[in-house]
Amino acid sequence: MANFGKNKILMFRKLGDKTAAAKLALQTEHKWKYERKNDSTATKDGSVVSDKGLEVTLSIEAVTSRDDVNKMLKKSVVDGEKLEVWEIDLAGEKQGEKYPALYAQGALSSWEVPDNVEDLETLSTEMTIEGKPVEGYATLTASQVEEINYAFKDTTAS
Repeated sequence: MANFGKNKILMFRKLGDKTAAAKLALQTEHKWKYERKNDSTATKDGSVVSDKGLEVTLSIEAVTSRDDVNKMLKKSVVDGEKLEVWEIDLAGEKQGEKYPALYAQGALSSWEVPDNVEDLETLSTEMTIEGKPVEGYATLTASQVEEINYAFKDTTAS
C-alpha cells in the first residue's frame, strides 16, 4: 500500500518542558534528509573510504499562523533553544492507542517567512537533528485526534 504524506504530522515541544507536544498547524510539507559524509584517501592499492558520520536534517514548510506552536518555533531559532519533534504516522499500524512515530531532538537553524502580496504567508525552516531519529509509538489524546481528524459533531447543543 502506498504512503501518503498527508497522513504524517509533526508535533513539537521545547526540550525540557513538561507540557504535551503540540501539532504544527497548516503544515504543507516536511522532508527528512539522511546524509553520510565520506572521505576518500588514495593509496597504492586503491582508495580507502573513511566515514565522517551521519547528518540528519528535517525541512519544514507550513502556512503561518499566530498560534503558540509557531511562536515557540520562531523563539527557538532566535534564542537557540533545542526542541523535540515527533513525526506521527496516522495511517500506520497502531499498538493499542499509540501511533507509529519517529522521535528526534535538535535545533531549528533558520526561520524564513516571505510576504507575498498575492499568497498566504508561509514559513520555511530546517531542523538539525542530534544523533539519529528513533522509531517507536506515540500517544495522541482524544482531543488531539479530534483536532487532527476534524471529528464529526452533531447539530444539537453540547
